[in-house]
Amino acid sequence: MMNRRHFAQGSLLALGLACSGGLAAAAEPVTFHFYGAEDCPPCMAFKRDHLAHVQAEGQDRGFAVEDNVIRRTRDVPKEGVYGDRDAILRLAAPQLDYVYPPIFFVSKGGEIMSVHGHDWAAALKAAQEIAGQAS
Repeated sequence: MMNRRHFAQGSLLALGLACSGGLAAAAEPVTFHFYGAEDCPPCMAFKRDHLAHVQAEGQDRGFAVEDNVIRRTRDVPKEGVYGDRDAILRLAAPQLDYVYPPIFFVSKGGEIMSVHGHDWAAALKAAQEIAGQAS
């Protein structure tokens, strides 16, 4: 027969396991990535005309949006040019046909989930779908 102490310990253990599962899900955020350059007309057009919409979708659907813009397109091949966000771009690069901005892809928990090259609308759709699976 289970006494109160064992019941309380079991309940706390179950609660801890349930919470840790929630923390694991929260630790794997979905992120829409935009990499561009100031001297790239399509990059600046996306930023001007569509970035706010993508950010609003991210807030509504539960994914983050990263806006990573450097000064010059010619600097993109230089490792580290995007600072601390450079490493994840380099993970996505092998899946790109053309590694010059604008570049759009989606990650979850630091893992590349979907790479879309210059197609921001496809990346947005993927972020929406992946975030929907995460919730």
